[in-house]
Amino acid sequence: MVTKEARRGSMAPLKKLALFGLLLVFGLSFFGLVRNNTFWNSGDYSYLEQAIEMDRSFGHVFTSVPFQPFQPFVKLVFFVEYSFFGLDAWKYYLFNVVVHTLNAFLVFFLVFTLLRDRAIAILSALLFVFAVGNYGKAVMVVSGISDLLITLLTLSTLLLYFKNELEKGGRASSVWYIGSLVCFFLSLMTKATSFSILGCMFVFHVFFRSEINKRTWNRNFVTIALVAFAALVIKLSVLPDVASQKDFVFGGFTFFRNIASYVVRMIFPIHGSSLVTHTGPVVQFLYRVATEIRVLTFLCIVSYSVFGFIFGNRTIRFFIAWTYITLFPFCFFKFPSDWLNIRHLYLVSVGFVMILSSATVLASRLLYQKAWRRFLPYSLPLLFVLLSQFIVYHLDKKYELTAQSPQIESLRQEFMEKYPQELGLDAPAQRR
Repeated sequence: MVTKEARRGSMAPLKKLALFGLLLVFGLSFFGLVRNNTFWNSGDYSYLEQAIEMDRSFGHVFTSVPFQPFQPFVKLVFFVEYSFFGLDAWKYYLFNVVVHTLNAFLVFFLVFTLLRDRAIAILSALLFVFAVGNYGKAVMVVSGISDLLITLLTLSTLLLYFKNELEKGGRASSVWYIGSLVCFFLSLMTKATSFSILGCMFVFHVFFRSEINKRTWNRNFVTIALVAFAALVIKLSVLPDVASQKDFVFGGFTFFRNIASYVVRMIFPIHGSSLVTHTGPVVQFLYRVATEIRVLTFLCIVSYSVFGFIFGNRTIRFFIAWTYITLFPFCFFKFPSDWLNIRHLYLVSVGFVMILSSATVLASRLLYQKAWRRFLPYSLPLLFVLLSQFIVYHLDKKYELTAQSPQIESLRQEFMEKYPQELGLDAPAQRR
């Protein structure tokens, strides 16, 4: 049953629409610099080829490509994009920004559903749309739609599940629970994130047990877990290997080093790259002392995690757990050619922005009698927004250069020559 507090904190439909519009404006402005980019990643051309093959025979939506997860839903969405957009890359980027905005919108509802604090929920959504914690890498590559869609489905699955448990009595026949099952099934057709979704549901039942008055291993949760187990068995039985066994890390130093490295990169993403070598002396100085900064940052993260679990409220505990649960799957792999990709932090950063928003808003409220000084805590999230803008700007420059590289140019020519009829490039004058 919805409490009086929930009704007081709920937003009217027009206000929700206005919030989404505001987030969309911020998203389009923040990522407006990518509108002139072209296809620059090999994954972009892989998706384009699969879309063309689906146009020839729709059954290709269920085929699996080596080193790519089984993801018919992503392929279907990209096929629809290709049908409407063709080779107009800017339209794909625009669609990415719209999906990214939808994710930020869902972040608002997820945080508000669990915390019932509108200010923290709005700030969380704003920080997410400004790519704080993940720095927009998934938005800035056409093939990043796979990360955007799995986050959309994960947030939808959990939001519907949580609302059903907290506000609808946890009924298995409710529209909310059925919607959660549908979104979860679609997530299985996108990427292998069952561990993250089930892990977040499990800790939700642990931390909100008194409010929902239900066992952790209840019927609703067990049903979704069984669906995930059945899907895993089917995938292992009928699908080819999607990764080399040598890329798996099941424990030991590498696994824990990955955890530390990823959480540090949410706060301090600077590492050796052209972003460092072609920027000003301040960034180069920070890179020279990067090891010391990373160690200090990691110690602060560990301290806050322990402090938050001991003294934080249940929502803070949940989102601390969210950060680690959604991070763990990426720590079981080695990435020889793409080491510690911050693109993998897209879903993980939901927990980070919520924790940052809570600390900011609650610190500001402690200073409510201090006139202008109560706004000082907001300088920290503003600093992260500026950092994110700095990284997005330099990543965009890097991707523009990558698109002009001989490797991508060769890939582009090979793609054009392979599908001249489908692309309408029979005439030599039309080739680019």
